[in-house]
Amino acid sequence: MIEAIMKIGNFISERDEKEGLLSTLVDNPNTNGKYKSVICIVLAKTEEGYSFKEIDSEEFKEDYLLKYLYKKGSSNGPDLTPTARISGKGVVGTFEGKVLPCLVKIKDEIELSDEEKEEITGIFNAVNDNKEGIETQLDKAAKEIEKGTNAIVTLVIEDAGKRQYVGDLNIFRKVLIGEAKQGYYLKYGKEAKGKNEICSVCQKRQAEVYGFVNTYNFYTVDKPGFVIGGFKQEDAWKNYPVCPECALKLEDGKKYLHERLGFNFYGFRYLLIPVFFNPDAMEEVFDELEYQYHEKEEDKTIKVSLTQKYKRRLTNAENEIFEYISSKQDYLNLNLLFYEEQQGAFRILLYVEDILPSRFKKLFEAKERIDNMEIFKNELSKEGKRLLSFDFSIVRNFFPYVSKTVSYDKYFLEIVNKVFSLKLIDYQFLLRFIMRRVRDKFVNGEPTRLDVLKGLMLLYYLKELSILKRGGEVTMEEDLRKEDSLGIEGFFREHKDFFDLSAKKAVFLEGALCQKLLNIQWRDKGATPFRNRLQGLKMDERLVKRLLPEIQNKLEEYGKNYYRQLETIISEYMVASGSDWKMSMDETSFYFVLGMNLSGLFKTQKEEEEKNEQDNQQE
Repeated sequence: MIEAIMKIGNFISERDEKEGLLSTLVDNPNTNGKYKSVICIVLAKTEEGYSFKEIDSEEFKEDYLLKYLYKKGSSNGPDLTPTARISGKGVVGTFEGKVLPCLVKIKDEIELSDEEKEEITGIFNAVNDNKEGIETQLDKAAKEIEKGTNAIVTLVIEDAGKRQYVGDLNIFRKVLIGEAKQGYYLKYGKEAKGKNEICSVCQKRQAEVYGFVNTYNFYTVDKPGFVIGGFKQEDAWKNYPVCPECALKLEDGKKYLHERLGFNFYGFRYLLIPVFFNPDAMEEVFDELEYQYHEKEEDKTIKVSLTQKYKRRLTNAENEIFEYISSKQDYLNLNLLFYEEQQGAFRILLYVEDILPSRFKKLFEAKERIDNMEIFKNELSKEGKRLLSFDFSIVRNFFPYVSKTVSYDKYFLEIVNKVFSLKLIDYQFLLRFIMRRVRDKFVNGEPTRLDVLKGLMLLYYLKELSILKRGGEVTMEEDLRKEDSLGIEGFFREHKDFFDLSAKKAVFLEGALCQKLLNIQWRDKGATPFRNRLQGLKMDERLVKRLLPEIQNKLEEYGKNYYRQLETIISEYMVASGSDWKMSMDETSFYFVLGMNLSGLFKTQKEEEEKNEQDNQQE
């Protein structure tokens, strides 16, 4: 991963012809697009020194990044320069917790020349002496910020009518470069620096290598026990020696990944890390990615049409780039790094390696086949909008984040990993979680149809990818009859991959028969008392066989048993299935509730007549 980030950083720095070290070190405070304003603490410079003039506001400008000179520091301490993003503590809290402490640190702790010392002292005194007035005006300016947006706070110096920002002042540029480079070799009161040693990144002998280069905070030497060489932190460079040039290239690569190739994924963040077999392809791919998914001037994500949304996305992200990648030849592969950041620490949740474009193509082709199946394509809302199209929200539906104490994130990421890696996923494991959600809905009296169909869609998608592990070889059983007026056998032939046993067919059809009984009860009584006989959808072979005569008896009692052909077919499959079905409770329950929700596919002539009669009465 480090090597890939290094190559990206090297390419980007050369392509963009960056303005030296500063452009690498400076952070963009507006990465989320919400920091649209800049609140300026304006100081006037005269022959006598510095004085506070006013607070004013202006629009954030992307091409002013070197002028703002923003560089994030520790979460509990000041940033590296007196430019800060307004935090949850508000503008006054940010001023007191970030801007002032930054000036104090530079004044008291940074090694400066006498002239620089005098300059920073004058700036600090002008701010600190007018602290109360500045805070009052800052608070007023913050209230004028556009609703739903935020701002940064920075210093501006007016000198002979010329407006100078933090980045225009040599003292702050010097401090930033010094502090950033120093962070690579000085921490914990120890200096970790090797002389004339091999850099572990570029594999070249360099005049200096540093020991505290930590592109991502999953490598730490904050405790001596993490350090080789006699547990001395000053020997940390022996663990991971990095030269200054490589350290900066890694910063470039990291910044590009987060700004251009960082995406949301159902509650997670991930980085798309390309690895190129052909270096000449890098420029084409990076330029195309930026053109396709980022409008550079307006910083807006390109939208796609509703048709494309249903047809081509694997996630719900507007800026998904998987489809573009799938169109490329296999001269690059992709690594997906799912992560979270907590209190400054970078935690890798999942790292999926070596995904070729042809793999993405296979994922999209499977999606298109599943989306075009009649059983899913024709599931529409009252407004005629399509309700089912495969993406990873289908998986998330059954493996959700519920709360801080109840979460199925681990399982969700494991399945994502296996899909992208084309590794087997256990069928019974999936059924357990599908039925967990369906049972919850059923017990609470909520509709289960969409969840049942989503479960079937997930199983179909994995089957299309040949990664659904069902245990042993599946023996296809012959249909008992070739034709029937209800269209049952045609349905089973169309979905033969999941109706490979007579027992599954029997359970499915019994579920359909049960739903027809419930429909009759609802029309006649406005209630469905037979639901209580289903034991919260905890079905097994014994219960299924017991329910069949009970359903038939109830239909006879109502004088509306129009389903004798269906009952005959169920009985035939029951006989053919024998005993000891070897179906789990979850699998049996799934097929039963699937039948309940698809019962409308198998209508008798009498049902059609009753429906037409009711429609005529309503007219």
